[in-house]
Amino acid sequence: MNTTDFLNISAAICPDRVAIVFEGKRYTFSQLNERVNRLANALLSLGVKKGDRIALLQVNCNQCVETYFAVAKVGALYVPLNFRAKGDELTYILNSSESGILLIGDRYIDLVNSIRPKLTSVRNFVSIESKRDGMLYYEELLSSSPAEEVVTEINDDDTTILMYTAGTTGFPKGVMLSHNSFSIYVLENVTPADPELEERNILTVPLYHVAGIQAMMAAIYGGRTLVMERQFEAKEWMELVEKEKANRAMM
Repeated sequence: MNTTDFLNISAAICPDRVAIVFEGKRYTFSQLNERVNRLANALLSLGVKKGDRIALLQVNCNQCVETYFAVAKVGALYVPLNFRAKGDELTYILNSSESGILLIGDRYIDLVNSIRPKLTSVRNFVSIESKRDGMLYYEELLSSSPAEEVVTEINDDDTTILMYTAGTTGFPKGVMLSHNSFSIYVLENVTPADPELEERNILTVPLYHVAGIQAMMAAIYGGRTLVMERQFEAKEWMELVEKEKANRAMM
């Protein structure tokens, strides 16, 4: 099984269950799958092909989840960037990975613009949260693209994520993670979505880290509602647990 099946299965079993809660926004599994398909079709319209690299620089948000699954559905490689990395590190990672598209959160726009002349492979810059000069806008890409299911021939051993190490002893190193890297763990440790069982999983671990990505995939496959926090903040975390009745947490 490849990881794109995680979302497809839950969207079929519990389409009307809330999949993501993030800063006042709520998306059911059906809505999440539609947004993922719209983004996947937008990527295809931008010329993305199987094996291409798509990078994202942002703290935790619903778009991180959407982007991963959209990139996976077209057979491309997702490159989650450490939002604590400095300009020279980001330049190295983006050029080393040969990322063709970079999605950016508002707080990192100025940083990206400062290194933009040094980027050798990025051809499209996408602003996630607001319209920006010289960049495509995420929500406009979705609204202008069809919601048809995207089907690509993907092998379980194909690389799905190119994740860079922290680089404490030099520049970061790219680690190739296959669909199997995640699906073997998830299938052995998580029961699939159950229409009779509802769980709520609060997630604050950063989604540029394998622990965060793995927790996100487990929640999606398990049909759990994913309550997301941009970054861990103790008071907000406790308020979210109480308000959303979270009964699972990755810390």
